Amino acid sequence: MSVSLKVIKSALLLLSTQLIQRGLGIVSTLILARLLTPDDFGVIALITILLQLFELLVETGNQQYIVQKDAVDDLDLNTAWSMDILIKTSLAVIVVLLSPAFAAFFEEPDLALAVSVAALALPIRALRNPGLMRLARDLNYRPLFRLTVWQKLLSFCAVIGFALFQASYWAIVLGNLVSATVLAAGSYLLHRHRPAFTLARLREQWGFSQWLLLRGLVGFTRSQVDNLLVSRFFGTQALGGYNLVREVSLLPALSILIPMSEPLLAATAQVKHRQAQLAYRVRLSSALMITLLVPITVFLMLFPTLTVEVLLGPQWRDYADLLRPFGLFFFTFSFFALLSDVVIALGKVRALLLFDLVSTAVILSLLLVLATGSLPQMAWARGWLAVATTWVLLMMIRRWTGFGLARLAYLSLPAMLGGAGAGTLTWSLALPWAPPLLEFLIRGSLFVGLYAVLLLVGARLLLAGQEEWWQLRSVVRQSLGRGPASREPPSAS
Repeated sequence: MSVSLKVIKSALLLLSTQLIQRGLGIVSTLILARLLTPDDFGVIALITILLQLFELLVETGNQQYIVQKDAVDDLDLNTAWSMDILIKTSLAVIVVLLSPAFAAFFEEPDLALAVSVAALALPIRALRNPGLMRLARDLNYRPLFRLTVWQKLLSFCAVIGFALFQASYWAIVLGNLVSATVLAAGSYLLHRHRPAFTLARLREQWGFSQWLLLRGLVGFTRSQVDNLLVSRFFGTQALGGYNLVREVSLLPALSILIPMSEPLLAATAQVKHRQAQLAYRVRLSSALMITLLVPITVFLMLFPTLTVEVLLGPQWRDYADLLRPFGLFFFTFSFFALLSDVVIALGKVRALLLFDLVSTAVILSLLLVLATGSLPQMAWARGWLAVATTWVLLMMIRRWTGFGLARLAYLSLPAMLGGAGAGTLTWSLALPWAPPLLEFLIRGSLFVGLYAVLLLVGARLLLAGQEEWWQLRSVVRQSLGRGPASREPPSAS
């Protein structure tokens, strides 16, 4: 099986997994939006921010290290597992001790106990079998399918069951603990590796991980800086609405698009020393990601009020206008994640850290100066700053890989034209008689259908002579069992 076919099959399997896993997450969010108040979601947002910070403080980058390493043995896996347990357990203790300070800083007394309990998920997750990293390295995601489905299903039942019994933010805390427990216990049923505590490869792994740890902290600050500013300048209730609409805009990215791009890390690492093949894979992966991002971005920006009213309920209509700038943020958030994986696969973690440091400082400074007047002002500023930073990172990768910006733009042209055409036709459709849910379904179905048709026609007319077109056509035919896949072009295999 060619590497390209293996990557695409892995991505499709991850897509299937995430559709189930995140699908339940979406349903959970939509149900909670109708059970909880903006104040509850404000507390949930603060808990989520702190949990993400804790995760990043202990993110050793062990999976990225294992995936990009030329050869891996049991000592590598066991050292990664041992580092995880030590660091995450230590931080959980620190979080419990500092929880009163967190509550005082955000002026939310109930936050102390909730954060302390939520921090227990850190050492629980650290216990998961490191053999799962070997599966990811080998692009073998099939065994993970069952585990992730059970993990999300049981977490979903716990969250909704508790929320129906007592509508409060504690449902999220409980669901997080259940998810961590299922992941840790189930991992030992999936892989026969049994870890033993050792720090034999600590120096080698830490030399790689320290840069990812620092980069994670900086990346967290960049991704959450607007939420933190909203909390300080506009209060917890405003944060609840702002963060929920932001979360809705990112659901497709977190649910489908970013997990689908995970196999690119391993595939890119395999050809990082071969310039032509590297440029080809970066260019093709970027074009495919843009093709998936364009229709979602266009729909979110054209129909924000309809989307918010249907997904969250009419009580959140006051925050609907935020979905337009968050459409920009969704696009760049997803594409930036793909580009970051490329940089990590190239081994340029220090350069990525430096970029994150500079871009975060710029974003924070500009938001403080330009965007503290209102929530829409904050959202639009955050969206356009995300566009600018993603563009700069793309230019850096072009310099390192030589993927060809003009060619990438040409490969993305069918998606751009398809999104513009489908958006124009769908927007012009008048449906004054349709209730919101029916209107959403009609417009959504029409938009998806038009985009698919225009995309295929545009790709066939514009890209038929491109090597990427024939590579994708060959892989699709083999995936469907309609014939052998052709070898990748000499400059791209």
